Amino acid sequence: MSSPRPVKACPPPSQEEAWIGYLIRKERQRRQMTQLVLAGELGYGMSSISTLESGYTYANIKRTLNVLDRLGMDAELCLAAIRAQNQIHDLLEQDPQKGARPTVKIHLWQSPPDSACLPIVADKADGRPDPKPAS
Repeated sequence: MSSPRPVKACPPPSQEEAWIGYLIRKERQRRQMTQLVLAGELGYGMSSISTLESGYTYANIKRTLNVLDRLGMDAELCLAAIRAQNQIHDLLEQDPQKGARPTVKIHLWQSPPDSACLPIVADKADGRPDPKPAS
């Protein structure tokens, strides 16, 4: 008798995948839509939506694009915004050059601006999504 094959664990989602899942979850919640309703409208199982919101968005890119489209979200715009956000954080985390004086001092907001026209993009003060989103 042969022993069962070991189950390979999925690698953790990339930062971009985590962000896309986060944005999907926030937009679905903003629309007061459950995972079950969204999945049903697209003909998917609820676990598919949960998987995407958990950050595993590249595992099935076609499904991810369908969900983004159903929520009225532009995939290219989402990715561009995520990449820009990551580049800003990378830039702010770099050590300043020796002897160089910054011409503009940049501060990360400790809390979202108090304006109804600006959406909340992250749950944490550092501007990054939570690693384990709640459904």
